[in-house]
Amino acid sequence: MGGRRLLPGVYSAEFADNRGILGAAFLGLTASMPATMFYSMGAFMGPLEAEFGWPRDSLSFAVTLLTIGLFLSGPVAGRLSDSFGAARIAAGSTLLYGIMLIGLGFYLQSLVQLWIAYFVIAVVGVGSTPIVMVRPVAGAFDKHRGLAIGIALTGAGISGFWVPLAATGLIELGGWRTAFAGLGLSACVIAPLVYLGFRGAESDRGDRRETASTGMSFGEAACTMQFWALSTMAAFMALGVAGLVVHFVPMFREMGAAPYKAAGLASLIGISSVAGRIAVGWLLDRIPATLVSFTILALAAAGALLLYGFGLQFAVVAVLLLGLAAGAEIDLIAFLCARLFGQRAYGAIYGWHYSVFALGYGFSPLLAGRGRELTGSYDLTLVLSGFAILAAAFLAPLAGRRVAVTG
Repeated sequence: MGGRRLLPGVYSAEFADNRGILGAAFLGLTASMPATMFYSMGAFMGPLEAEFGWPRDSLSFAVTLLTIGLFLSGPVAGRLSDSFGAARIAAGSTLLYGIMLIGLGFYLQSLVQLWIAYFVIAVVGVGSTPIVMVRPVAGAFDKHRGLAIGIALTGAGISGFWVPLAATGLIELGGWRTAFAGLGLSACVIAPLVYLGFRGAESDRGDRRETASTGMSFGEAACTMQFWALSTMAAFMALGVAGLVVHFVPMFREMGAAPYKAAGLASLIGISSVAGRIAVGWLLDRIPATLVSFTILALAAAGALLLYGFGLQFAVVAVLLLGLAAGAEIDLIAFLCARLFGQRAYGAIYGWHYSVFALGYGFSPLLAGRGRELTGSYDLTLVLSGFAILAAAFLAPLAGRRVAVTG
């Protein structure tokens, strides 16, 4: 088995040794808090608006509060995973947010209650995000770290497929309260599986493979230029890509696409993002990370500008290029944090960068919609998004420059 290839140039030994860790991360991310809450909101908007009369911009504000909660609690979750291990934090967080989601289905009565619930669920469920879920993978894999991170994070991409379908089906079956409870129950079921998969990582080879003395502390990392370049790069990536992804359907409708065609074009983002995670992960193990980052982001910027200049004529190409970036963003950040700063405070360092990314991801759709309201079209949004992604591309060489890791 040791010499059998899984992919060209990829041998199975490292994957076989760590399949439990990789499987737990993949499974946990399919039911992670941000994926579940983000991807289900579209299904809940109609029923909540119909029953309570809450406008959709007010419902969308719940997602904004979710990202603020992520931003504030992300670094804390990272520090906790550094101190107590990923198994306890990831499984406990997944279980708690699932219980809260079940409770939301039973007790939701007011819009303010919804806002508070989304903020608190973000804080409680932050341990189910890649901040904690990716930590054991980054520590367990060395030669194939990029591909392993990419495979784990496809779980988050798959949630974009099953969560909307499950939420819609449960709403049709028993109403929106049943849907909230059902999604929460799925998280509760997955939580113990995450714990079992990560538990062995903390006692032997897994997320303790690189010892606590290897790498930089959070304070040491924060004193480097690379730390802040990577933070800025993460923010620009999120601001540039997320708003376009959320507004694809109405954007394509305004460009003249029929409803079915607009939805079909938008759906290509899911296929492209999953492919992007695997492809970028594989490339990161073989090509300098700065070159991979710059190329992927430059192509995504070209996609946004293609939509601005040519509309539907090159829409398929544009969506596929933007999908590569949408799938690769978190992978690039996770990989660069491990490569640049080591494992000593990986959770805290990655937690900070993921939180910055999540904050940008939460505000980007609002800014994209605001640009549409101000100008009457998506042209300004497309141009500014393209330049934001391009700025992230030019930050990649600076963010990816090697740091002298201590320890």
